[in-house]
Amino acid sequence: MKKIIQFGFAGFIAAAVLVTLAQLMGLVNLKGNGDHDSKFNNTGVIELVCDLEIKRPVNGLAQAPEVTHKIMPAGVDFNEKTGWYTGEYAISANRKGSLSTKGSVLEVSRSAMFSRYDVSIIGEHFTLDRNNGAFRQWLELKGGKKLDLISGNCMRAENKPF
Repeated sequence: MKKIIQFGFAGFIAAAVLVTLAQLMGLVNLKGNGDHDSKFNNTGVIELVCDLEIKRPVNGLAQAPEVTHKIMPAGVDFNEKTGWYTGEYAISANRKGSLSTKGSVLEVSRSAMFSRYDVSIIGEHFTLDRNNGAFRQWLELKGGKKLDLISGNCMRAENKPF
């Protein structure tokens, strides 16, 4: 019985050593699905070109929006933890928003206080998913509601991966 326990313990130690070596070599990832940051560069500046569909309300939120397509620039500065885009209710290069990183998704947000479409707008937000380049922009409305305005795809201006 002692030999079985000894062989079992030795096998467990050998397996642990092999898994540790495989992780160090990059063959195995034990960090889980929630941590994708390691494959993305989170330093410097990313300049983007985005092909976007804009859904702009015309005469209030009750009517169908006017839909247009535009190419717009955007950018993210990891060192300053800021981001911007030029578009509808823009988080502009002059008034950048705060950057947060959640795995592959970059979110830029900025507080706001203005009225449009007979509602108070209290925040502006956009996200960029570095896995597929998906861009989404929305306004945060008073009362916890959200108004989606822009969607589309972005790519780096230098034609490099994110």
